[in-house]
Amino acid sequence: MMKFVKQTALPVLLIVGALMAGYALRRPVPMGITATASSESSGAVLSTGYFNSSVEALYYLDSQSGRLSAALMARSDPVFVKTYTRNIKADLYETLQSFPSVPVPQRPNFIMVSGESDARKVGAGETGNLAKSFVYVAETQTGIVLVYILPQEGDRDLPVDRGEIVFLTSARLNQGTGEIR
Repeated sequence: MMKFVKQTALPVLLIVGALMAGYALRRPVPMGITATASSESSGAVLSTGYFNSSVEALYYLDSQSGRLSAALMARSDPVFVKTYTRNIKADLYETLQSFPSVPVPQRPNFIMVSGESDARKVGAGETGNLAKSFVYVAETQTGIVLVYILPQEGDRDLPVDRGEIVFLTSARLNQGTGEIR
């Protein structure tokens, strides 16, 4: 009897192990989720987003001036070493030319969030040196959304380097609030 148990136990264990492995391989694998943060107060919006897999960018939007700024912190010192800027009001006014029935707001009202993505995987053209997150800026009165990304050029620990934030695309995603002032 003991011999029979020993002879059948190994094949049974192998079959059970194979079934368990097959089940584990069929189960969906959890996807890593990463979060970015945004905060808004008195017309200024602060947001974070990935620059690359180990560095976060800090974004600052001044809704009154229409200036979007970004900065990266040095690896070796707690100082900002690269800065980027963009005039988003100019981008909004240029985008509104594609929507002639939408009136131009006298005082645009912007909100902003960032999201992790890889532009190389979404067909954004020449994207070999772009950051790993998009910045979405919406003008609430018109419903226009502007999409931005940071360029990745050279080593980020070089002395202060100024660059321009890249404007990728835009769309009118809703009708806005209708309160054009």
